[in-house]
This record gives sequence, C-alpha cells and structure tokens, in this order.
Amino acid sequence: EGASFTKLRVIPASAYHNVSEVRTNDDTLITVKLMLFFELRDVEKMLDATNDPIGDFINAASADVIAFCAGVSYETFLNETHRLNELDTFAQLCVRAQHIGYDITKVVFRGFQAGAKLQAMHDNAIQERTRLRLLEETQAQEQRQADAALAAETRRAAQQAELETGQAQQRAQLSMVSVKAQLAERRLQDEAEIERQARAAEQRLAEQQAHSAELLATMREMKAMGVDLTKVLVSQHEAPDKVIKLDTGAAPAAEGKKSLLSAIQLNL
Repeated sequence: EGASFTKLRVIPASAYHNVSEVRTNDDTLITVKLMLFFELRDVEKMLDATNDPIGDFINAASADVIAFCAGVSYETFLNETHRLNELDTFAQLCVRAQHIGYDITKVVFRGFQAGAKLQAMHDNAIQERTRLRLLEETQAQEQRQADAALAAETRRAAQQAELETGQAQQRAQLSMVSVKAQLAERRLQDEAEIERQARAAEQRLAEQQAHSAELLATMREMKAMGVDLTKVLVSQHEAPDKVIKLDTGAAPAAEGKKSLLSAIQLNL
C-alpha cells in the first residue's frame, strides 16, 4: 500500500482565536478576541514535537490570557488592554511555539465581549465618559475663550491707561508752557512798567530841575532889580501859622540892597 503525503505550508500564517469566559479577579466573565501571527522555522522539530501546532497555539494563548485576566480587575483590564498586543504578555505561547519549531511574530488584540448586562453597563459608562470628556472640553474651550477675552480686555485697559497718561502728560506740558508764557509776558509787562515809571520819574525830575532852574534864574533877575524876594515868596502863599526869621547878625547892607540871607523866612 503506497504512502500518503500532505503539503506542508511553511509561509507565515495567522489564526483567529477567542478565549471565552475568562474571569477577572473581581469575578467578571469576559471573552477576549485575539489574532495570532506565526511562521514555521524548523519542520523536523515540528514533526517530532507536535501533531497539532494550531491547537498548541490556542492552548498556550488561552493560558496566557487567563493568567493576565486573573491578576487584574475588570476596570484595570479596561485600562490595560494594550498589553494584549505585546509579546511579553504571551510568554507561554512564545515558549511553546519555539519548542515545536515555530516563531510567534505578532499577537493582535481584537477586542473583548462581556455579558449582556455588563456590556450594556460598559457601553453606558463609555457614553458617560465620552459625554463628560466632551463637556470638559467644551468648558475648557469656554474658559480659554473667557481667558482670551479677559487678556484682550486687560491689554485694552492698559493701552487706554497708557493713552490717558500720555494725554495727561501732554496737557501738563502744554499747561506748563502756557504758564511759562504767561509768566514771561507778565515779566515783560512788569519790566515795561518799571521802565515807563523810570522814564516818567526821569521826566518829572527833569521838569522839576528845569522849573527850579527857571525859578532860580527869575529870582536872580528880580534880586538884580532890587526886588524884595521875601515879600514875593510870602505873597505867593497863604498867611503862615508861624514865621521864623533868621538873623545872621551881619551889618546892614546898603540901601536898596538887602542881603538875601537876612530876608529868608520859613513859613510853617
């Protein structure tokens, strides 16, 4: 009787596997979905070590998944599902594959499924987390807009204050210039008034000096004509309350020529 030969595929291959009813450490039952990628390296080792390599893969992968889930709670499992994409999590699978002449190139976590009630709770929790995250993002966006508006208002207020300060400084400078101009004008006016008064005083003094000189000249002429100057001076004024006569004691002068000093009278 002739021998029967079967073709053996040595190219890289993959297989789907669901690990059903895996229990976490808080007694939650879940089904973990995997996809295994493997490649045959040693045909003789495979033929000597196993007659069902796919079965070996399934058993080893199931053992790794059970060990992983047994050490975490359901909530922790949800947060660490990324580890089911790492070969380090599937140590038994990798060791068994090498023992039978295969290499496990990659393991892909395709998701999980829990019981109907737990799945519904999980879906609701996902929806609630999504709603809260969207609400938080909306509030954060509103806060950023409020912060931006406040920052813009602060910048506008600072610019307004700077503008008002500049205007106040400009007004102060203009006021100072105006005051300086007024003071300068007042000083010029005062100097002009002082100069005018000085000129007026000089003019009055000159007039007085001219009048005195004229009066002196007239008196000299009158004296030369033999006029009694005392009588003339007295006649030009009202009767005095007192009369003081100064007598120098000098000898009388010739007739018609009296000493001017002897005739001086002070009218009081």
